[in-house]
Amino acid sequence: MKRTLVCAAAALLLATAAHAQQRPGGDVRPFLGFGLTYGGDKLESFDFSNDTSSTVRAGNLVDLKAGVDFLVGGPFSMQASIGYHFDGVNGSNGDYSFSRVPFEFLGYYSINPQFRIGGGVRQSFGAQVDSNGVVGGLDSDFDARTGVVLEAEYFPWQRVGIKFRAVSEKFEGKDGVYRGQKFDGSHAGVYGVFYFS
Repeated sequence: MKRTLVCAAAALLLATAAHAQQRPGGDVRPFLGFGLTYGGDKLESFDFSNDTSSTVRAGNLVDLKAGVDFLVGGPFSMQASIGYHFDGVNGSNGDYSFSRVPFEFLGYYSINPQFRIGGGVRQSFGAQVDSNGVVGGLDSDFDARTGVVLEAEYFPWQRVGIKFRAVSEKFEGKDGVYRGQKFDGSHAGVYGVFYFS
C-alpha cells in the first residue's frame, strides 16, 4: 500500500511538472515552502552542561517542501508535494534527530484571490531516529499512519503564500528501543511558500 502511494505521488508530481513546462504561466505552478511546526509527543529530552535543555518532539520543527499547485476550475485547486520534516539536537559529544519524508495531497477552495482554505491527506515515509555519540544506540525506524491536514493560505503577493496549518498523524516504532511505542506527531505550523509562476 505504501509503495503504491509513493509511486502514485511520484507519477503525479512528474506529470504535473511536465504539464507546467508545456504551459508556462498557466494553470500549474511549481512551489517551494519552508515551515516551522510545534507539537506532538516527546521523544527525548536532553540536558546540557550550561544548564539548558532541549526536547525533541514527534511534531517539531522544520518542514521543507517542494511540489506543484494546479487549478481544477473556478475556485477549486489542488496541490501535491513532497517534504522533509525534522527535529533534532546537536551537541559537542552527540546528536539525536527524528525525521520523515511526507507526501501530501491537498484540495482548496478560494474564498477570494488572496485567501483560500483547504485540506487533505499526508503520508510520511522513512520516519526514523538517528543518534550518535553519547546518545548513540537509539536508532529506530517508525511506521506512520496516514494523516489529515487542514490549512488556510493567505497571499500578500501573487507568488507568495503564508500558510497556517494543523496536521494529525501518528507513528509507531518498528524496531530498536522504540519498538512497539506509539507517538502522536500532530502539530500546528506556519509556512512561507514561493510559487514560480
